[in-house]
Amino acid sequence: MQKDSSNPIGSQPLQILLVGTREEDFFIIHDLLRAGENQIVANLDQASSLQDIREKFARRSYDLVLFEYESSEEEAVRIVQELRLQNKSVPCLFLTEQADEATLAEIIRAGACDCVSRSELNRVSLARAIRSAVSQHQIDKQRREAEDTLRRLYRAIEESADMVVISDGSGVIEYVNPAFEETTGYSRVEVMGKAPRILKSGEQSPAMYRDLWETIRAGKVFRGVLINRKKSGESYIAEKTITPVRNAEGEVTHFISNDKDITEQRRLESVLYQAQKMDAIGQLSGGVAHDFNNLLMVISSYAELMRDSIGPEHPLHRNVQEILKASRRAADLTRQLLAFGRKQMQSLQVF
Repeated sequence: MQKDSSNPIGSQPLQILLVGTREEDFFIIHDLLRAGENQIVANLDQASSLQDIREKFARRSYDLVLFEYESSEEEAVRIVQELRLQNKSVPCLFLTEQADEATLAEIIRAGACDCVSRSELNRVSLARAIRSAVSQHQIDKQRREAEDTLRRLYRAIEESADMVVISDGSGVIEYVNPAFEETTGYSRVEVMGKAPRILKSGEQSPAMYRDLWETIRAGKVFRGVLINRKKSGESYIAEKTITPVRNAEGEVTHFISNDKDITEQRRLESVLYQAQKMDAIGQLSGGVAHDFNNLLMVISSYAELMRDSIGPEHPLHRNVQEILKASRRAADLTRQLLAFGRKQMQSLQVF
């Protein structure tokens, strides 16, 4: 869309609401806006009362409200105040006749952008006032939106469950969020102006820190896992992401470190790994015990056959009995291994 230099908001016509204007003034303003080279493309609408204004705003939005204000009237000020209370973001321009300084101050406090004297009303002054009011309103709106965005970002960082640390280009800490204070035990006052080395645990090699600084000073994002130390001396594992921040010239001026405490997660992973390892050992022992039990059945069966064949008077009878006792003890051991492999509780009883 091609921008029209005669309109402060571009090529679209301005939507202007005239409040309290007399019929002859309506046509005067209409002609002034369209006269000469500095014309402003606008759609004019009229309202005569507060209720009428409410109905107008309910149906459409306006780029400017132009009031005809008499020094004895207070309704216009109340209208502007109500528009502000209803969060109607629209610039207001007053057309005055004999307003004193106190009245003008009241109008400005109510939220008006500017005042134009009726005696000085002409094409140039009206067009200049409208452009100034709309342009200033847009600037103020953009500023408020930027401030709202900054407030939301600030609240998001303040309420984040992850630790956020902002440092300057040399690594000096300028900001930490409450999650950092809660995790490390250091207060914001204690770490301001210091380097993140206060968190060093000594469990990382110097080469790792060199790689970290080389990465972020080159303007790249560093990702890694570090073991840091709390104020109490207790260690914790942090999943760290450090992002360089550049200025308008592309120079790295700050670093944002986002850390997530994964100490508990690593502990649970270790427990799970141990459980998986024990499960593998159980499966292995169960398989070995099953095969060994089959061999024991062969040994004990042949030993019983030998015992029955030679009789109790034979000199080898005692040796065969020892073989049977050993096979029974081995069978008990294999049952225990099978119970461990199947994760079954043993209930031993004497019969």
